[in-house]
Amino acid sequence: FIHEFLAFQGKSYLRDFKLSIDHDVSNSDVSLYVPCLGRVLDMRKLERFQVENKFGHGIILYIRLTLSACEALVCLKLHFVCLNEFVSLSLPCLKIMFLEDVILPSDAAAEALISCSPVLEVLKICLSKYDSVVALRVRSLSLKSFALRRVEPLCARGRSVVEPFYVRGCSVVIDTPKLECLSLMDYYHFKSFKIISVAESFKVDIGVEFDLMSDYLSETKIICNLVKNLSCVKDMTLSWKTLEFIYIYPIPKLHDLTRLRATMCLNSSSNLLPTVLESCPNLKHLILELVIDSPYARSSRLSTVPLPRCLVSSLESVEMESPVTEIATELRLARYFMKKSKTLKKLVLRLNHESTGEKHKPGVLERLMTYSRRCSLSQFEVLPVVPTPKPWPGYVYVKSNRF
Repeated sequence: FIHEFLAFQGKSYLRDFKLSIDHDVSNSDVSLYVPCLGRVLDMRKLERFQVENKFGHGIILYIRLTLSACEALVCLKLHFVCLNEFVSLSLPCLKIMFLEDVILPSDAAAEALISCSPVLEVLKICLSKYDSVVALRVRSLSLKSFALRRVEPLCARGRSVVEPFYVRGCSVVIDTPKLECLSLMDYYHFKSFKIISVAESFKVDIGVEFDLMSDYLSETKIICNLVKNLSCVKDMTLSWKTLEFIYIYPIPKLHDLTRLRATMCLNSSSNLLPTVLESCPNLKHLILELVIDSPYARSSRLSTVPLPRCLVSSLESVEMESPVTEIATELRLARYFMKKSKTLKKLVLRLNHESTGEKHKPGVLERLMTYSRRCSLSQFEVLPVVPTPKPWPGYVYVKSNRF
């Protein structure tokens, strides 16, 4: 069918092509797709090209693909595809590139693909278990957004299989003077991470786990290497998994960080929050989201921990992004910030239909509002949250692993 369709369309008409392999191809020859895809890529006016191989969970099901010159291509999205070495590569109009579980044949091929477009703005890479990349070099004069993800290694969670090469770690170099947003997701398997150049408005979103790194370097050295390269960041987002690990292995001070969005577990926030604040001595804006309980956390009273420097010298606003829960942890944090911070000007709480419970003392919100007038707080907001249906009790939204 694809051959007939392409013959009917001709090279001058096709603008958008998407192939989704969503049936069981275990008894099929995936190589049959290769000549069809080659013909599509040869279309002169092709602007968007996407291959989604939903059954590529084994290396034998990867579709081999050769990229060359696509003069009009603007968007390239590949999923479970094995790229051949490039003889010549030119994508002069490419602005968006997603590579999810794509096997890259070599370091040089990866670098050539990333740098082949002078107008590339959005790049998302999920490194495959099977690729041969040892040093990932991201060099682009136009790139504005970069997301990098490592999938779970084959040896994780006690599976007795041969350890893949990449578990020993590869290096990453980022030289992108216009980069505004960097996202690191899932498993952090990089023995070296270096940022050469980024934009002045650079933001970072980190949602990774480090606990599989001890085979070749200590966790502390790995985290310090990452943080050292993020020391100039002013705006950062940290997931609860990353923060729980940072609590065990404290990080160096982030002196330039002024805005932080952090996700924490409800029952670990009392222990974790002071440690995080102590690492950000010049923090001005804090956004907190409290989610599921951690099975490893032990609650403690906030008043028993040392006062972080930013509460005395810089913190201006605190916003609770998640609504107040039945156990009222958010209200205790609100009291903590009101009493301890000398510079706080704005505090935001959110309520929904579940923001009541036996832990809520009578009139606690009224007392918070009264106390806000006594301190230097100039803005105290309590915002309603429209309830959303939950699939089951205790459900917490988790970001999809897919781009």
